[in-house]
Amino acid sequence: MILIADGGSTKTDWRVLDGDIVHAYYTKGINPFHNNEDQIIEEINKSDLIKIRLSVKEIYFYGAGLVNEGVKNTLKDIFVKLFPTVIKIEVNDDLLAAARSLFNNEKGIACILGTGSNSCFFNGVSIEDKVPALGYILGDEGSGSKLGIKFVNALHKREFSEDLTSELMQESDLEMTIVLENVYKKHLPNLYLASLTKIIKKHIDNTDIYDLVKESLIEFIDKNVSKYKDFKNYNIGFVGSIAYHFEDILIQVLLEKDLQLGKIVQAPIDELITYHRNILIDKNN
Repeated sequence: MILIADGGSTKTDWRVLDGDIVHAYYTKGINPFHNNEDQIIEEINKSDLIKIRLSVKEIYFYGAGLVNEGVKNTLKDIFVKLFPTVIKIEVNDDLLAAARSLFNNEKGIACILGTGSNSCFFNGVSIEDKVPALGYILGDEGSGSKLGIKFVNALHKREFSEDLTSELMQESDLEMTIVLENVYKKHLPNLYLASLTKIIKKHIDNTDIYDLVKESLIEFIDKNVSKYKDFKNYNIGFVGSIAYHFEDILIQVLLEKDLQLGKIVQAPIDELITYHRNILIDKNN
Protein backbone atom coordinates (compact mmCIF):
# COMPACT_ATOMS: atom_id res chain seq x y z
CA MET A 1 0.00 0.00 0.00
CA ILE A 2 1.07 3.55 -0.79
CA LEU A 3 -0.09 6.33 1.54
CA ILE A 4 -0.32 9.85 0.09
CA ALA A 5 -1.25 12.87 2.20
CA ASP A 6 -1.94 16.55 1.68
CA GLY A 7 -1.59 18.20 5.08
CA GLY A 8 -3.02 21.68 5.54
CA SER A 9 -3.57 23.89 8.56
CA THR A 10 -7.28 23.04 8.68
CA LYS A 11 -7.46 19.41 7.55
CA THR A 12 -5.34 16.63 6.07
CA ASP A 13 -6.52 14.55 3.12
CA TRP A 14 -5.10 11.00 3.05
CA ARG A 15 -5.37 8.51 0.20
CA VAL A 16 -4.25 4.89 0.17
CA LEU A 17 -3.29 3.50 -3.21
CA ASP A 18 -3.86 -0.24 -3.05
CA GLY A 19 -3.34 -1.53 -6.58
CA ASP A 20 -6.18 -0.04 -8.62
CA ILE A 21 -8.22 0.76 -5.51
CA VAL A 22 -8.08 4.13 -3.73
CA HIS A 23 -9.25 4.55 -0.12
CA ALA A 24 -9.91 7.99 1.36
CA TYR A 25 -9.15 9.07 4.94
CA TYR A 26 -9.29 12.41 6.72
CA THR A 27 -7.81 13.94 9.85
CA LYS A 28 -7.51 17.41 11.28
CA GLY A 29 -4.71 19.57 9.98
CA ILE A 30 -1.20 18.24 10.57
CA ASN A 31 1.18 21.17 10.53
CA PRO A 32 4.45 20.72 12.47
CA PHE A 33 4.67 24.51 12.77
CA HIS A 34 1.51 24.49 14.92
CA ASN A 35 1.28 20.87 16.17
CA ASN A 36 3.84 19.09 18.34
CA GLU A 37 4.81 15.43 17.98
CA ASP A 38 2.33 14.17 20.61
CA GLN A 39 -0.56 16.02 18.97
CA ILE A 40 0.27 14.59 15.54
CA ILE A 41 0.56 11.04 16.88
CA GLU A 42 -2.72 11.40 18.79
CA GLU A 43 -4.55 12.69 15.70
CA ILE A 44 -3.40 9.78 13.51
CA ASN A 45 -3.97 7.19 16.23
CA LYS A 46 -7.61 8.16 16.65
CA SER A 47 -8.26 8.00 12.89
CA ASP A 48 -9.03 4.96 10.75
CA LEU A 49 -5.50 5.15 9.37
CA ILE A 50 -4.35 3.12 12.33
CA LYS A 51 -6.23 0.11 10.90
CA ILE A 52 -3.81 -0.09 7.96
CA ARG A 53 -0.63 0.70 9.90
CA LEU A 54 0.88 -2.73 9.22
CA SER A 55 0.20 -2.67 5.47
CA VAL A 56 1.72 0.66 4.39
CA LYS A 57 4.99 0.31 2.47
CA GLU A 58 5.49 3.83 1.11
CA ILE A 59 4.45 7.27 2.45
CA TYR A 60 4.41 10.53 0.49
CA PHE A 61 3.44 13.40 2.76
CA TYR A 62 2.98 16.93 1.48
CA GLY A 63 2.21 19.66 3.99
CA ALA A 64 2.38 23.16 5.34
CA GLY A 65 4.80 24.19 8.09
CA LEU A 66 7.73 22.10 6.78
CA VAL A 67 10.16 24.98 7.18
CA ASN A 68 13.44 23.01 7.29
CA GLU A 69 14.96 19.53 7.15
CA GLY A 70 14.77 19.16 10.92
CA VAL A 71 10.99 19.51 10.87
CA LYS A 72 10.73 17.10 7.94
CA ASN A 73 12.87 14.54 9.77
CA THR A 74 10.70 14.85 12.86
CA LEU A 75 7.66 13.99 10.77
CA LYS A 76 9.50 11.05 9.19
CA ASP A 77 10.34 9.73 12.67
CA ILE A 78 6.66 9.94 13.63
CA PHE A 79 5.66 7.93 10.55
CA VAL A 80 8.27 5.26 11.34
CA LYS A 81 6.75 4.86 14.81
CA LEU A 82 3.18 4.71 13.53
CA PHE A 83 3.75 2.61 10.38
CA PRO A 84 6.44 0.04 11.27
CA THR A 85 6.29 -1.77 7.89
CA VAL A 86 7.08 1.34 5.82
CA ILE A 87 10.23 1.14 3.67
CA LYS A 88 10.12 4.53 1.95
CA ILE A 89 9.09 7.95 3.27
CA GLU A 90 9.13 11.27 1.43
CA VAL A 91 8.12 14.49 3.16
CA ASN A 92 7.69 17.55 0.94
CA ASP A 93 6.09 20.94 1.38
CA ASP A 94 2.63 21.81 0.09
CA LEU A 95 4.07 23.90 -2.73
CA LEU A 96 5.51 20.82 -4.41
CA ALA A 97 2.13 19.14 -4.00
CA ALA A 98 0.51 22.11 -5.73
CA ALA A 99 3.07 22.11 -8.54
CA ARG A 100 2.84 18.37 -9.21
CA SER A 101 -0.96 18.37 -9.09
CA LEU A 102 -1.24 21.39 -11.41
CA PHE A 103 1.53 20.75 -13.92
CA ASN A 104 2.68 17.12 -13.55
CA ASN A 105 6.04 17.46 -15.39
CA GLU A 106 5.40 20.74 -17.22
CA LYS A 107 6.70 24.21 -16.35
CA GLY A 108 4.41 26.73 -14.70
CA ILE A 109 3.72 29.03 -11.76
CA ALA A 110 1.97 27.13 -8.98
CA CYS A 111 -0.05 29.04 -6.40
CA ILE A 112 -1.77 28.14 -3.17
CA LEU A 113 -4.79 30.19 -2.13
CA GLY A 114 -6.33 28.54 0.91
CA THR A 115 -6.09 29.30 4.62
CA GLY A 116 -2.63 30.60 3.75
CA SER A 117 -1.08 31.51 0.42
CA ASN A 118 2.15 30.70 -1.40
CA SER A 119 3.63 30.48 -4.89
CA CYS A 120 6.58 29.08 -6.82
CA PHE A 121 8.03 28.64 -10.28
CA PHE A 122 8.05 24.93 -11.12
CA ASN A 123 10.48 23.78 -13.84
CA GLY A 124 8.69 20.48 -14.41
CA VAL A 125 10.85 18.56 -11.94
CA SER A 126 11.46 20.78 -8.93
CA ILE A 127 10.74 24.20 -7.46
CA GLU A 128 13.22 26.57 -9.08
CA ASP A 129 12.15 29.86 -7.53
CA LYS A 130 9.89 30.89 -4.67
CA VAL A 131 8.62 34.18 -3.29
CA PRO A 132 8.43 33.79 0.51
CA ALA A 133 4.90 33.55 1.93
CA LEU A 134 5.83 35.10 5.34
CA GLY A 135 2.68 33.85 7.09
CA TYR A 136 -0.64 35.51 7.81
CA ILE A 137 0.83 38.39 9.85
CA LEU A 138 3.58 39.44 7.44
CA GLY A 139 2.31 38.04 4.14
CA ASP A 140 -0.17 35.43 2.88
CA GLU A 141 -1.75 37.90 0.47
CA GLY A 142 -4.98 36.63 -1.06
CA SER A 143 -5.35 33.87 1.54
CA GLY A 144 -8.40 33.09 3.63
CA SER A 145 -6.73 34.39 6.78
CA LYS A 146 -5.67 37.66 5.14
CA LEU A 147 -9.11 38.05 3.56
CA GLY A 148 -10.60 37.59 7.03
CA ILE A 149 -8.33 40.33 8.39
CA LYS A 150 -9.38 42.73 5.64
CA PHE A 151 -13.04 41.83 6.19
CA VAL A 152 -13.21 42.50 9.95
CA ASN A 153 -11.07 45.60 9.53
CA ALA A 154 -13.43 47.04 6.89
CA LEU A 155 -16.47 46.08 8.97
CA HIS A 156 -15.34 47.73 12.20
CA LYS A 157 -13.57 50.66 10.52
CA ARG A 158 -16.94 51.55 8.92
CA GLU A 159 -15.84 51.03 5.32
CA PHE A 160 -18.93 49.01 4.40
CA SER A 161 -22.30 50.58 3.70
CA GLU A 162 -24.64 51.00 6.67
CA ASP A 163 -27.07 48.45 5.24
CA LEU A 164 -24.37 45.81 4.77
CA THR A 165 -22.88 46.48 8.20
CA SER A 166 -26.27 46.14 9.86
CA GLU A 167 -27.01 42.90 8.01
CA LEU A 168 -23.64 41.36 8.89
CA MET A 169 -23.89 42.29 12.55
CA GLN A 170 -27.39 40.83 12.87
CA GLU A 171 -26.67 37.47 11.30
CA SER A 172 -23.13 36.69 12.47
CA ASP A 173 -21.02 36.75 15.66
CA LEU A 174 -18.92 39.65 14.45
CA GLU A 175 -19.12 41.92 17.48
CA MET A 176 -15.75 43.49 18.17
CA THR A 177 -15.27 41.74 21.52
CA ILE A 178 -15.85 38.32 19.93
CA VAL A 179 -13.48 39.03 17.04
CA LEU A 180 -10.75 40.34 19.32
CA GLU A 181 -11.05 37.35 21.65
CA ASN A 182 -10.72 34.89 18.75
CA VAL A 183 -7.76 36.73 17.24
CA TYR A 184 -5.76 37.70 20.30
CA LYS A 185 -6.67 35.18 22.99
CA LYS A 186 -7.48 31.86 21.30
CA HIS A 187 -5.28 29.26 19.61
CA LEU A 188 -4.68 29.44 15.83
CA PRO A 189 -6.31 32.81 15.01
CA ASN A 190 -5.45 32.30 11.33
CA LEU A 191 -8.02 29.49 11.16
CA TYR A 192 -10.68 31.68 12.77
CA LEU A 193 -9.95 34.50 10.32
CA ALA A 194 -10.07 32.11 7.36
CA SER A 195 -13.42 30.75 8.58
CA LEU A 196 -14.93 34.19 7.97
CA THR A 197 -14.64 33.62 4.23
CA LYS A 198 -17.89 31.64 4.49
CA ILE A 199 -19.64 34.90 5.37
CA ILE A 200 -17.76 36.70 2.60
CA LYS A 201 -18.84 34.07 0.09
CA LYS A 202 -22.47 34.41 1.18
CA HIS A 203 -22.42 38.15 0.48
CA ILE A 204 -20.21 38.13 -2.62
CA ASP A 205 -22.94 39.80 -4.71
CA ASN A 206 -22.56 42.92 -2.59
CA THR A 207 -20.26 45.44 -4.30
CA ASP A 208 -18.28 46.18 -1.13
CA ILE A 209 -17.57 42.49 -0.54
CA TYR A 210 -16.82 41.77 -4.21
CA ASP A 211 -14.31 44.64 -4.33
CA LEU A 212 -12.67 43.44 -1.11
CA VAL A 213 -12.08 39.97 -2.55
CA LYS A 214 -10.89 41.30 -5.90
CA GLU A 215 -8.42 43.70 -4.28
CA SER A 216 -7.08 40.85 -2.13
CA LEU A 217 -6.51 38.64 -5.19
CA ILE A 218 -4.88 41.51 -7.10
CA GLU A 219 -2.53 41.99 -4.14
CA PHE A 220 -1.57 38.30 -4.31
CA ILE A 221 -0.76 38.53 -8.04
CA ASP A 222 1.17 41.78 -7.67
CA LYS A 223 3.26 40.70 -4.66
CA ASN A 224 3.84 37.09 -5.66
CA VAL A 225 3.17 35.98 -9.23
CA SER A 226 4.56 39.10 -10.92
CA LYS A 227 7.95 38.59 -9.24
CA TYR A 228 8.88 35.57 -11.39
CA LYS A 229 10.94 36.05 -14.52
CA ASP A 230 8.84 35.96 -17.71
CA PHE A 231 5.73 35.29 -15.60
CA LYS A 232 3.43 36.26 -18.46
CA ASN A 233 4.82 33.42 -20.60
CA TYR A 234 3.73 30.60 -18.28
CA ASN A 235 0.45 29.06 -17.20
CA ILE A 236 -0.52 30.04 -13.68
CA GLY A 237 -2.32 27.35 -11.68
CA PHE A 238 -4.07 27.52 -8.31
CA VAL A 239 -5.00 25.11 -5.56
CA GLY A 240 -7.00 25.88 -2.45
CA SER A 241 -10.44 26.83 -1.22
CA ILE A 242 -10.12 30.57 -1.90
CA ALA A 243 -9.10 30.02 -5.52
CA TYR A 244 -11.91 27.49 -5.93
CA HIS A 245 -14.76 29.38 -4.28
CA PHE A 246 -13.84 32.76 -5.78
CA GLU A 247 -12.86 31.32 -9.16
CA ASP A 248 -14.88 33.82 -11.20
CA ILE A 249 -13.18 36.81 -9.58
CA LEU A 250 -9.75 35.20 -9.87
CA ILE A 251 -10.27 34.56 -13.59
CA GLN A 252 -11.36 38.17 -14.03
CA VAL A 253 -8.18 39.43 -12.33
CA LEU A 254 -6.00 37.25 -14.56
CA LEU A 255 -7.81 38.42 -17.69
CA GLU A 256 -7.37 42.06 -16.74
CA LYS A 257 -3.65 41.49 -16.19
CA ASP A 258 -3.28 39.50 -19.43
CA LEU A 259 -2.07 36.38 -17.62
CA GLN A 260 -2.40 32.74 -18.67
CA LEU A 261 -4.64 30.59 -16.49
CA GLY A 262 -3.77 26.94 -16.00
CA LYS A 263 -5.94 24.81 -13.71
CA ILE A 264 -7.85 25.73 -10.57
CA VAL A 265 -8.10 22.79 -8.17
CA GLN A 266 -9.80 22.90 -4.78
CA ALA A 267 -7.54 20.23 -3.26
CA PRO A 268 -4.48 18.61 -4.88
CA ILE A 269 -4.87 15.14 -3.39
CA ASP A 270 -6.67 13.46 -6.32
CA GLU A 271 -4.23 14.92 -8.83
CA LEU A 272 -1.38 13.67 -6.64
CA ILE A 273 -2.79 10.15 -6.88
CA THR A 274 -2.57 10.41 -10.66
CA TYR A 275 0.99 11.74 -10.40
CA HIS A 276 2.21 8.90 -8.17
CA ARG A 277 0.28 6.26 -10.08
CA ASN A 278 2.03 7.38 -13.28
CA ILE A 279 5.39 7.09 -11.55
CA LEU A 280 4.47 3.59 -10.40
CA ILE A 281 3.49 2.62 -13.97
CA ASP A 282 6.76 4.02 -15.35
CA LYS A 283 8.72 2.15 -12.68
CA ASN A 284 7.09 -1.14 -13.60
CA ASN A 285 7.56 -0.72 -17.35
